[in-house]
Amino acid sequence: MKIGLLIPTTSKGRKWSTIKDSYLYNLTFKTFLLSQDLEHEYVFYIGIDNDDPIYDNKQQKVLVNFNKIFKNVTVKFIYLNCSKGHLTKMWNILFRQAYDENCDYFYQCGDDINFKTKGWVNDCILTLRKNNDVGITGPINNNNMIITQAFVSRTHMKIFNYFFPEEIINWGCDDWYNWVYKPNHFFPLKQHFCSNEGGDPRYDINNNACFRLNYSKNVNHIRNFSRLLAEKHKPLIQQYLI
Repeated sequence: MKIGLLIPTTSKGRKWSTIKDSYLYNLTFKTFLLSQDLEHEYVFYIGIDNDDPIYDNKQQKVLVNFNKIFKNVTVKFIYLNCSKGHLTKMWNILFRQAYDENCDYFYQCGDDINFKTKGWVNDCILTLRKNNDVGITGPINNNNMIITQAFVSRTHMKIFNYFFPEEIINWGCDDWYNWVYKPNHFFPLKQHFCSNEGGDPRYDINNNACFRLNYSKNVNHIRNFSRLLAEKHKPLIQQYLI
C-alpha cells in the first residue's frame, strides 16, 4: 500500500538552529520510522512556508536522504501559499496532492507526534478495510473517546472533496471529523498510542491574536461551530453509501 503522511510544519516561535533540532526530525520522523510496517510505501508530504528559516533551505536534504536507508520512504517538501495558521487549508493542500499521486491511505498529523507502539499502520488499514474503507481510525492520544490524528482512505476525499472544511481555521478541526464519523464510522485504536509533545501552539488560535482574552467563550463557540458543520456534512456519508 502507498500511504501519504500529511504534515504541515513551522519553526515559528522555536529557537532551533538546524532541522535536527526540530520536532519533525526528533519526534514525528524518528518515532514513525521505528514504528512503521515495512511492507508499505510511505510518502511524507511536508508542508512549509516559503520563508521558514529552518525548512526552506538545503537542510531539507537531512530528511530527504533518509530514503538511502529506508527504501520505502520518500520525503517531499510542499510550499504552502496560504495564510499562516490556516492549518485546515494546509492539510487540504497536502491531501489533494497525495490523493492525486495515488496514495491508497492517508495519515493527517502534526509535526510533534511521538508514536509509541508498533503495528499501528497495519491495524489502521485492517480496520478501515473491514468497514468498506469508510471512516477514521488511528492511535489514541490521552483520550480513547476521540481521535486527534486521523488515518483515512481515498473514500474520505470521495465523500467530502477535502480533508477538512476550511471554515474551521485550526482549533476544532479534529472535533469536526470525530463528530461527522461518529458513531458508526469512528474506529479509535485503543491498543495504539501517540502523543503531541511540541508544547504551546505555534499559531494564533482561530487566527485570532486576542482569542485567549475570552478563552472559554471562544472555545465553546469553535466547538459548537464544528459540531454544526459535522451535522450538516453527515448526510454526505449516507449519500455515498447508497
